[in-house]
Amino acid sequence: MKWLLVGAGIGLLAFALDRLLLGMEWRGWIDYRRTNPGRIHTGQVGPAFLAIESLFQSGARHALEERQAVRTEREALGDAGGDGSRP
Repeated sequence: MKWLLVGAGIGLLAFALDRLLLGMEWRGWIDYRRTNPGRIHTGQVGPAFLAIESLFQSGARHALEERQAVRTEREALGDAGGDGSRP
């Protein structure tokens, strides 16, 4: 009987936490369960993995620095949201 009450308490706590997180997501404070997957831009994910890889491979660091330099150059020229072609 004691285990049943503990299990019910854990389930109730998990439900309450889920509702709290959904309320925070509804207010726009966090991205949780119902966030549209289209909001994640694939162009933002690639450099993150490249930064992690640069910790393990020294050659990847050079590629990361080059990509950041190109992005900075595009932003300076006003083509931050371009189609991927160089100006």
